[in-house]
Amino acid sequence: MLNALAIIFHLVAINIWVGGMFFIIIVLGKVVSTLEEPTQHAFWQHTLKRFFYWVWLAVIGLLGTGIGMIFYRFGDLAITPWYILVMASFGISMVIIFMVIYFVFYRNFEREFNAGNIEGSRYQLRMIRRLGIVNMVLGFCVVVVIGGSPYLL
Repeated sequence: MLNALAIIFHLVAINIWVGGMFFIIIVLGKVVSTLEEPTQHAFWQHTLKRFFYWVWLAVIGLLGTGIGMIFYRFGDLAITPWYILVMASFGISMVIIFMVIYFVFYRNFEREFNAGNIEGSRYQLRMIRRLGIVNMVLGFCVVVVIGGSPYLL
């Protein structure tokens, strides 16, 4: 029962994170680009602040449930199936990239935006988007590996 709840929470958290990245990058990016640049930056400041709150909750939940399920179900890493280890490696890579996005580029973006430096905040947003695309692709890889591997082998 506990393992089932952990799996459900894990799946919901990954959907919030990866689905949120897809929506922000693919859908909102095109719409927001039609706004005047200062308005775009204000929009992104408010949107990313709210989105990153949910990403932090997802990251904490994913790490907790992921590590917990590995040790609850398999006992240790030595007997954990390879595809779960691949998924975990992608997931940890995503967390590291998110931390770079958040602690480097997002914080610099806020600083530049609040100082009125449009050129500086534009660069930070560009880097957030590029790393966000990398994370989104890794997230899709996680879904493919964990969703398909048990059935393809």
